[in-house]
Amino acid sequence: MKADIFCKPGSEEIAKDVASFLEEMGVTAEIKAEIPDSCDFIVTVGGDGTILRVLQKLKECPPIFGINTGKVGLLTHANPDNYKERLASAIERMEVEEFMRVDCIYKEETMTALNEVALLTSMPARLVEFTVFVNGAEIENLRSDGMLIATSVGSTAYALSTGGPVVDPRMECLLIVPVAPFKLGWKPWVVSSSREVEVEVRVRDCLAIADGHETLKIKAGERLLFKKSDYPARFFKMSNRISRIVEMLKSIK
Repeated sequence: MKADIFCKPGSEEIAKDVASFLEEMGVTAEIKAEIPDSCDFIVTVGGDGTILRVLQKLKECPPIFGINTGKVGLLTHANPDNYKERLASAIERMEVEEFMRVDCIYKEETMTALNEVALLTSMPARLVEFTVFVNGAEIENLRSDGMLIATSVGSTAYALSTGGPVVDPRMECLLIVPVAPFKLGWKPWVVSSSREVEVEVRVRDCLAIADGHETLKIKAGERLLFKKSDYPARFFKMSNRISRIVEMLKSIK
């Protein structure tokens, strides 16, 4: 069995400790700067951002076990003090859960995100006009600083801060949430993952950003297509994921 370890800057010593622990368990482990597609599972040492960076490098995703050295860590399984017992148990059971990712298709380019694709104005303090279609039917037209197309996992990320709903992460759906809309009485939309969402960008250009990393520049007058990705994110199973979300929400002041 082979594992790749990916860590954020400042967590190198913990990553080395993880590698030694895995070797003691009979698992071949290597700390990587880039994530290949030839390992049985991945261990990340960092926060949620580290996991999102790893996922940006992967199409087909082996199971991920996250050790939190960041701030939030909703996607992680353990911390540096208790990871050994939990990681050993996860490897023994090899129980995996999958979470939907969203594809953003623009011309010949495709970006994939676990949390969201953010469409944001490329000119600060200047509004972009968006028209939103679901399976070809127009559902919204508004001006705003941006628009988020998020997953249920992403409902507790950027979408939460823009007034979107909290959604069970095991539900497969797409959230459509504007960022600072210039419109009274707006409501976010939640649509089935079987739907296709199109967003037409009007008036001026914007940026499309997948999970805060990969970026595309979108020209005014052009459309983007959003749909359920064929390649979900895969994690070692976590039984208390909903409780973690509740604890995080209570901690927000």
